[in-house]
Parts: sequence; C-alpha cells; structure tokens
Amino acid sequence: MVDKETQINILLCGNPLKFACKTLGVKDMENHTYSEVFTVSKEEIYEYVSINGIPENYSTSRYSMTDGFHFFEEDGVWYTCFRERGYIYDDNFFTNHELGQKYIVNTLLKLSGTGLF
Repeated sequence: MVDKETQINILLCGNPLKFACKTLGVKDMENHTYSEVFTVSKEEIYEYVSINGIPENYSTSRYSMTDGFHFFEEDGVWYTCFRERGYIYDDNFFTNHELGQKYIVNTLLKLSGTGLF
C-alpha cells in the first residue's frame, strides 16, 4: 500500500492515471475505479493541506500570464482564477484561509479527473 502523503500529492498535483498504472501495477483503469486505487479521504487531504500547505504545481503568482488554474495568497486573502488565452474566469477570493484552501483543494481534485470526490 502506498502511503497517504504520496497519494495526496498525486491527487493534487500529479498524474493519477500514470501513478495507478506504473506505481500500483494496474494495467489500465478500464476495469477499476480510482476509489479502489486511492485510499485517502477528502478530510485527510484537507488535514494534510492545513499542515503542509497547497502543493505549488500550479501558478501561484498574481502576475503569471500562463493558462490554467492560478491561486495565491496576499495579506491573508486567497485569490483563485482560471486564465485562458488572456481571459480570466471564475475569479474568487476568500478572506477565510480555511475556506480558500478547501475551495482550491476541491478544484484541484476535480482537475485530477478521477471523480473521487
């Protein structure tokens, strides 16, 4: 069994399909669900992030012009958005640190494409 920290990092900023096939020895995911492969709960992921922070595999700069998901903290406020072709979508901010982290974690888990949570 792979430790929970590794699973969390793969789900938040890795490649779950590649991990399942190469590390866990699953031939493909046609006959498996990700819930059979990954054994962490959303609460464990929240707890991990509250202690260790959000992995920075995404843009964490206010001024980044790259496409994709962006998040950053400035003066205790979390900002998030998607940028595509110079346009910003789903622009959010959270003055509550925990709510901001949970929103970012939920977004990263959705982006992983596993359908776990």
